[in-house]
Amino acid sequence: RKVFLWVSVHMGSNASASQAMELEEVARMLSPCGFDVIIVCCSNQAAENYWQARLEQTVVQVTGTNAKVVAVHEDWNGGAGNGLGTLYAYQKARDKASRDGFDLDAKLSGGASVALFHTAGKGTRLAPLPGAENNNKPGVKLPSLLEVGGAAQPLTVLEAVMRQTSSYAPLRGGRISVFWGDQVFVPSAGIQPSTHPADILAALRPMPSKAEWEAGQLHQYGLIAVGTAGDATQLEKVDYDTAKAYLPPDVERVGTSLGSFSLSAALLAALMAEFAPELAAKCACLDSDPHFWMPLTLQKEDYLAVMGKKGTPADEAAAHYARMAAFAAKFAPGGGGILGCVDVGAKALWWDYGRLELYQTNNLHAAEEGPSPHALRTFLKLQPQGAPESDASGRQQRNQLGAGLTVHPSAVVLNCRIGSGTIGAGCGP
Repeated sequence: RKVFLWVSVHMGSNASASQAMELEEVARMLSPCGFDVIIVCCSNQAAENYWQARLEQTVVQVTGTNAKVVAVHEDWNGGAGNGLGTLYAYQKARDKASRDGFDLDAKLSGGASVALFHTAGKGTRLAPLPGAENNNKPGVKLPSLLEVGGAAQPLTVLEAVMRQTSSYAPLRGGRISVFWGDQVFVPSAGIQPSTHPADILAALRPMPSKAEWEAGQLHQYGLIAVGTAGDATQLEKVDYDTAKAYLPPDVERVGTSLGSFSLSAALLAALMAEFAPELAAKCACLDSDPHFWMPLTLQKEDYLAVMGKKGTPADEAAAHYARMAAFAAKFAPGGGGILGCVDVGAKALWWDYGRLELYQTNNLHAAEEGPSPHALRTFLKLQPQGAPESDASGRQQRNQLGAGLTVHPSAVVLNCRIGSGTIGAGCGP
């Protein structure tokens, strides 16, 4: 029987108005508001089979909605990249769903909300934990329990991401939302609607000065800049002076990109038609940022310069830029921006489970004190919604604990059978 313990030390912090907002956002995630269709893109057939069976049992518990679940795997030699990979995963999901008499294209164009979760990869940054899950990286466990097949089982990282992102579903009818399977965040700017054919999530702030740019080390991140009309520009990791040279003069806000994006049904169909040759041949590797958003938002000279730094020959970059310019002219002949931004807020809570050290830190976070741990425990259902931070009633669940065992109030103990000993801060080696 698997045993899960999460123990940490107390860290004092006062509740605030921002904490109330955080808890309100978590409550939205826990409400029955999930996507109508959930697509999971896996690394191989075994993972596809696992997630199809698993999520059909847990999707209602996780998202509150009995979504149509379609798990697929990316059988693309060398990898498709997350741009073509998104289109290919949708294509495979559409074909698989059609065998059940489910018309995914019709559902999406008719207003259904669709979520696609990318989970492929070996999980090298999280090693050795994925090895305990048969190299199923998104199957790594978190401190929260679900009922699966009549037994208590831990929530997986992927299911946590599904729970968190479900709050976007009510505002994303007729769109496909693309998420990564290892990061959980709580927006500080609320759940904002999509206003463009494509949008990308980012933590926006007012356009900084050069000193603020350098202090925030923004040169280390992929960035999104938003102008007065709401149109977004995608930037790679650049210094302040380069950013000013590339960006339109009316930029009001800039922020770090989360990478997750959404597409309208019309834009998805247009992209699938444009890249039909690559999808049929299962060739090429195209990512969303450098191959979709940057050529659609940067000037040609700036795009060639950026791609040159990435090692792409100038003629190849120019040809792709021309291809995307022709695509944009055909898709939106009247002009107007294709890419927008959905702000998650500069103070969004962020729990990353994609690296081993962050996995450990964020699990121990659930046993700490303060607004963020309180929100995390509520999200993981280790604390009743609306309960004060001091309420520790949910930190022990489904256990068989002996009379000789002492458990510190801060500890989280789930589904364990322990006869005696001490669990709490300072008990480790």
